[in-house]
Amino acid sequence: MDRIASIYQERLEEFQKQKKKAQKTSDRLSTLRLLSFIAAAVLLSYGVLEAEYFFAYLSLPLFILFAAFVRKHRRANADAELFSNLADINRTGLQRLSGEWTSFPETGTSYIDHEHPYSTDLNIFGRGSLFQHINTTTSFTGERTLVGLLRGQTRHEEIRPRQRAASDLARRLDFRQHFQAVGAGSLLKTYDPSELYTWFTGELSPAINATLRFLWVLPLLSLALLILGILQLLPYSFFALSLGAQIVIAALGNKHVRPVFLRTEKAVGPLKRCVVLLKQIEGEEFDAPFLTGLQQKLFSDAAPPRPASDQIKILSGIADRIYFRHTNPLIYHPVNMAVLWDWHTLKKLETWKKESGMDIKTWFGVIGEFEALSSLAVLAHDNPDWAYPRVENGPAFLEAASLAHPLIHRGERVANDILLSRPGTILVITGSNMSGKTTMLRTMGINLVLAYAGAPACAGELSCAYMGIYSKMQILDNLEEKVSTFYAELKRNKMIIDAARTRKPLIFLLDEIFRGTNSRDRIFATRNVLKQLLKLPTIGLITTHDLELSVLEKEHPGQVFNYHFTDQIREGQISFDYKLRRGVSKTANALALMEMVGIEVEVEEEETGGDSFFT
Repeated sequence: MDRIASIYQERLEEFQKQKKKAQKTSDRLSTLRLLSFIAAAVLLSYGVLEAEYFFAYLSLPLFILFAAFVRKHRRANADAELFSNLADINRTGLQRLSGEWTSFPETGTSYIDHEHPYSTDLNIFGRGSLFQHINTTTSFTGERTLVGLLRGQTRHEEIRPRQRAASDLARRLDFRQHFQAVGAGSLLKTYDPSELYTWFTGELSPAINATLRFLWVLPLLSLALLILGILQLLPYSFFALSLGAQIVIAALGNKHVRPVFLRTEKAVGPLKRCVVLLKQIEGEEFDAPFLTGLQQKLFSDAAPPRPASDQIKILSGIADRIYFRHTNPLIYHPVNMAVLWDWHTLKKLETWKKESGMDIKTWFGVIGEFEALSSLAVLAHDNPDWAYPRVENGPAFLEAASLAHPLIHRGERVANDILLSRPGTILVITGSNMSGKTTMLRTMGINLVLAYAGAPACAGELSCAYMGIYSKMQILDNLEEKVSTFYAELKRNKMIIDAARTRKPLIFLLDEIFRGTNSRDRIFATRNVLKQLLKLPTIGLITTHDLELSVLEKEHPGQVFNYHFTDQIREGQISFDYKLRRGVSKTANALALMEMVGIEVEVEEEETGGDSFFT
């Protein structure tokens, strides 16, 4: 980790230097552009006012120099912004390594869905979440793609290719950071391109399409009639009639082209901001087939293949024709009437839409995939000792060595080995408060989320089936729907059982279920849920304070296994080692914890004949 931290630190310092250098260049060019403009303005004013036209002509090269300084100044500002973004990226890299990532502004809170099978319980979204830890996306599509991966929307056949892609990108630190730095200044994060897809796949009416086929007929006829009029072979009235028809068509055309052009102007901006990102993908030589496949999607089927960045540049040229309406209106109107400029621009736009419009969604999708995979690659780069899981498409099982929670700092996390060898296997985990039971469930679940997304897992080794992940840890009541905590938990358990009855491989993670009722009903209900799940193709873990559930190991030998966490109390202090051990817990610490926080504990005489359980 020290080596990786030193890489980030060196890059941070280097980009800070380059930012300062670019800023100095920008300041110098700002001064030069101001001086050149003042000098040019003074010379021009003096030459005109004093009729010394030599000085007026002398101002022209200074105005040209001013324009050159303006362009260089913009470039220097862009460089300074890029280096600033790169410095920030390496600074966040250091924060991620040191455990300060919970201060990152993008938490993904808006993606919290309490109805999702696992994302709320496993802290996938929200403050202190996996999303907050790894998200490096800078576009709307990239963020949604990453969210989809973390929600388990990856097919089994995609997992291995995505693992290779994440591994490939992990080695390309320059590519990933430059890609992120360019995107950070593009304002694509808040732009939803879905409207763009609809716009560029729409078609014009048949009448307008018919008009576009004969655009050159009338202007050529008018030109021929003008020449014939000049040659005195025909009266000029014929030319006047033809030109009048052009003026009418140009005026009527404005009704159709104006809304089209307005939408095009809005669409071109986001596409132009994608050009640098697309060019970077187009120009890189990747090793992973998944990445090369994405890259190939950016090239047209034409011969020779035309990259997406070039196709967008063609659209930018069409947009420049549209901007001509605003930038040079005095020239535009005569030209439009003479050659039907707007109609020709519309035709070029329609040709572009037919050739490239259908590809826009693909281009944004490729950018989104690269951003999501780059987020996963951060984990691979920062944690070279983590393992890429082996995910099989078969009966439910899980085998892990040195499995730990990826969001706990390296210096504090504790690893454990886990074995759920076949369907119908359940681990019943007991232990005192704060001993690590719930964290064990989350460790299992979040590593499976990473495994299915194509990322490395926080483990020495991890092999598992491709399974549905279902959890029950945080149950909230709903006052608006008049749903109590207990009833909400019943619904959650029913969802898990219903999913298991589909006979698809499934893993469940249950934390102290039915805690909202008395101990007798809780134990009875829990036993019934587990007995149903034992008959289905599932594996799972359940934590409990009810030691009576430990008898399930004897009732279902080879299927149910007791494990526990323990603690030690010495001189009023509690310590935990968070190691998972075979057998049933023999410790309880509720009274000790009460005393530690200052609550007076009154010791009562122990009653006999009652039930034995922890509360």
